[in-house]
Amino acid sequence: MQEFFQDRRNQAMFGGSVLFMLIFPIYFSLVPSLVGLDDAGISDSSGTWSVSFMEETFTQTENSGELGDGDTYDSTFVLTEDMIGENRNVASVTFEVSCTDTDDNLANDEATGESDLAGVTGDIQDQSASGTCGGGDAFTMTWSIVDGYDGQTYEAEGKMSDVTSRWSDNGSARGDWLVGITAEINEDPGIGIIFGDDGEDYDITWSVVVFEVSMEPVLNIDDPTTE
Repeated sequence: MQEFFQDRRNQAMFGGSVLFMLIFPIYFSLVPSLVGLDDAGISDSSGTWSVSFMEETFTQTENSGELGDGDTYDSTFVLTEDMIGENRNVASVTFEVSCTDTDDNLANDEATGESDLAGVTGDIQDQSASGTCGGGDAFTMTWSIVDGYDGQTYEAEGKMSDVTSRWSDNGSARGDWLVGITAEINEDPGIGIIFGDDGEDYDITWSVVVFEVSMEPVLNIDDPTTE
């Protein structure tokens, strides 16, 4: 070793190697901020992006039990921020009611639904709907929280932050979703008089679609620090 370090060429090579070992990791840790691709810079980077969506659906099912004519049943779905998760948005909320009237042939039972969204964040409008129990599905209500969302991958140009903000739910749809169901029991003029039609039960399904935006560059990303 003593002979090795006495040679000036060997000393220079050793010193260069040590210097490279120190500078190499430091340089690459600074590259993202130097070219504007650190956490702050990425969101402001411009380019062509492949935009895709990762979805998850929450469902809740329940049964009203037998309801007589004019009886009501309140169904509630509680959507919290913890359920939605960080960096995810609510795409839509759907409420479905199904029922099958096997008592009558000529006069099917019916159902009417009225929403009450006073406990839900955002400017979301109440809905009402009604339908019969002859075909199984009585009625459906759907609220589209993010306009134009269909879950399909597409390409977009512009700043990353502008694309992601396009798919934001702006904090809407959190809270207590409530729909009241009112039963309408209709007796068959013939069979109903003999056997009677005491009531109807309704199957209820809530479906909430949440998603996260994923973006990959298609072309070279512009350096935002040069704009």
